[in-house]
Amino acid sequence: MTSKPRDRVVVFRVSQEEYRALKEACDRRGARNLSDFARSEILADLEAAPMMDYVNRRFAAVEQAINAVQLSLSRLNNLLRENFYVQPKSKY
Repeated sequence: MTSKPRDRVVVFRVSQEEYRALKEACDRRGARNLSDFARSEILADLEAAPMMDYVNRRFAAVEQAINAVQLSLSRLNNLLRENFYVQPKSKY
């Protein structure tokens, strides 16, 4: 619970299917009611957003490093082929 009074109201409309999915998720999580469930999920998502930004940046950096390694290996492989290519001996 928060010690700050909750004096603001947020309203949004959902379809019958969306409502049913929200209600089922609320029941699975054992939330007191749909308002508490929606509020906690939205606020948790807001708190997780900076962490996800960090994770996405780290994955992008790792992917960039992997691409650089792959490019280096490809270049090395090409150099080895060019410098150590041995023609097969002729059978004749």
